[in-house]
Amino acid sequence: MPKVSLYTVGCKLNQYETELIAQKMIDLGFERVDWAERADIYIINSCSVTLKAAADSRRKLFAAKRSAPDAKVVITGCYAQIQPELLDGMPDVDLVVSNDNKDKIISMISQFYPEMRADQYENGNPALRSLYKHSRALIKIQDGCNQKCSYCVIPLGRGEERSRDFRDIIEEIRLVSSNQYKEAILTGVHIGRYKFEGNNLTSLLSRILDETDIERIRLSSVEVNEISDELIKLCAENNRICPHFHIPLQSGSDRILRSMNRPYRTERYKAVIERLKSKVANSMVGADIIVGFPGEEDDDFGKTMEFVDNSKIDYLHVFSYSDHPRARSFNFDRKVAGNTIKDRNKILTDLGHRKWNEFLESQLKRELPVLFEKRFTKDSGLLTGLSDNYIRVECSGGAESFNTIQKVRPKEIIDGHIRGELKQ
Repeated sequence: MPKVSLYTVGCKLNQYETELIAQKMIDLGFERVDWAERADIYIINSCSVTLKAAADSRRKLFAAKRSAPDAKVVITGCYAQIQPELLDGMPDVDLVVSNDNKDKIISMISQFYPEMRADQYENGNPALRSLYKHSRALIKIQDGCNQKCSYCVIPLGRGEERSRDFRDIIEEIRLVSSNQYKEAILTGVHIGRYKFEGNNLTSLLSRILDETDIERIRLSSVEVNEISDELIKLCAENNRICPHFHIPLQSGSDRILRSMNRPYRTERYKAVIERLKSKVANSMVGADIIVGFPGEEDDDFGKTMEFVDNSKIDYLHVFSYSDHPRARSFNFDRKVAGNTIKDRNKILTDLGHRKWNEFLESQLKRELPVLFEKRFTKDSGLLTGLSDNYIRVECSGGAESFNTIQKVRPKEIIDGHIRGELKQ
C-alpha cells in the first residue's frame, strides 16, 4: 500500500481542504502517515499570504525531497495559485496544482499511479467525514474575497467570493456529528459574506441549529461590517454557538485603515464589539493587528495602542508587516524600518498578553464547558481542551474524558491558560 503524507501551511480553510484531499487519497488506496515519516508521495497545501508563509511552503517541499528522494512532491494552495511558474521550475517539485484545480488534484496525481481509478473520487460534492488528529471538525462554507485590502494577496490566491450550498454544509455537519465530533468550526475566506439562495450567515446558523445535532458551532474570523444585530441576537440566544468572535482590526489609526483600504473606521469597530460583549454572555473577542504598515508613524501606532487598551478586545494576533510583491502596498512609500516594526510588535504583543490575562481573571468564577481533546499534555500529563469561549483549560482526569464536553471549575491561571478541576 503506497503511503501519503500531507502538510498544511496557513489557515483553517487550507486545513479543511488538506483533509478532503487526504480522504480521497485514502479512498484511493493510500495509507496516510505523519509528515516526519517516509512516504511515497508528499502533498504540501501552501500559503502565500506573507513572504514567510511562502518560505515555509518552500522549506517543506525541500524537506520532503530530502527525506525521500524518490518520492513524488506535490504542491497546491495559494502559493501554487499565485506563483505557479516559479514552483514548476523547481527540481524538487513534481506537480503544481493551483487552487483553481484543487478539486481535480486526485486525477492529476493519478498520472503517477495509472493503475488507480481516480475519476470516481472527484465527482459531485464530497463531504468530509473526519479530520486527522483533530478533535473539532472544520466545515468550509465559503471561499474567495472581493475586499481589496492594499496589503493582501488572498483575492489573487482564492478568487472572487462564492458560497457553498447550505444543503451540502448541513449534510457534512451531520456526517461529522455521526462520527462523534462535538464541535464544527465554520470556515472560509470571508464567511460573513456567506450568501446562497437567500441565506446569509445568520440564517445558515439557524439552519444548522435546527437541522443538526452538533453540540457546538464555532465561527472563524468574521469582519466587523458583517456582525449584524440579527447575528448578535442569534448568538446571544443559543448556547450551542460558541461565544468566541475573531474580528480583524488591523490598525487603531483611521488614517492607516484608509491606506489599507479597510471598509470601516475605529468608531464602528468599537461600537460593534461593545454591543456584542453586552449581549452575548461570557463572549471573548480577538483581533488581528498589523504593525509597521507603510506610512505608520509613531502617532498612528500610539493610536492603535490606546484603542486596544481602552477597547473590549480580549486577545491579539499581532503581525509584522512584510512586503509582498503582488500586493498594492508593495509600491507604497515611507516604509517602516525593520527594527521599529520588531519593537512595535513586542510592545503590542505585551499589551495583548495583559488584556488576555484580564479576560482569564474575569472567567475564574465561572464553570467552563470544555471540549477535551484526545490526548494528555506532554508537560503536565493533564487533560487539555478548549472552553466555549476559546480558553485553553487543563485538569486531572482519565482517557474516558477524551472527546467529551464537561464542566470545569477554574482554580488558577498558568502561562496564559486556566488550570482547574472537573465538576463531579
